[in-house]
Amino acid sequence: MKLLKNVEKVLKSWNKEYKKGFFSYIILLLLKDKPRYGFEISNKISEITLKKITFQESGIYHILKKLEDKGFVTSEWKPSNKGPNRKYYSITESGEQLLKIFTRDYILPINNAVNQLIEKHFSKLK
Repeated sequence: MKLLKNVEKVLKSWNKEYKKGFFSYIILLLLKDKPRYGFEISNKISEITLKKITFQESGIYHILKKLEDKGFVTSEWKPSNKGPNRKYYSITESGEQLLKIFTRDYILPINNAVNQLIEKHFSKLK
């Protein structure tokens, strides 16, 4: 399907914006499972989105640095079975609190609304 020029432009903009807004959240959710290092986070995001969403490793480290500066994650260097030591990130208590409140107050209501509207308008896309 050939995209109209204005559609293509808006899709690029939305892609950039949602990554900026939701990747900190997704990273915190992944860290809630277990401590992870940047490349592992990048691979997991690609895996769980069926390679539809990718993120440059440098961007992930930038987000992790911001989250660490704000006290939502901590990091520690650990030996690796393959190659040099790796910096593992873990979610903190305040990161857990942020995740819980944001999920309850924003993600769940948005998710509910989006699911209802998708079911109504695009049920055949599932």
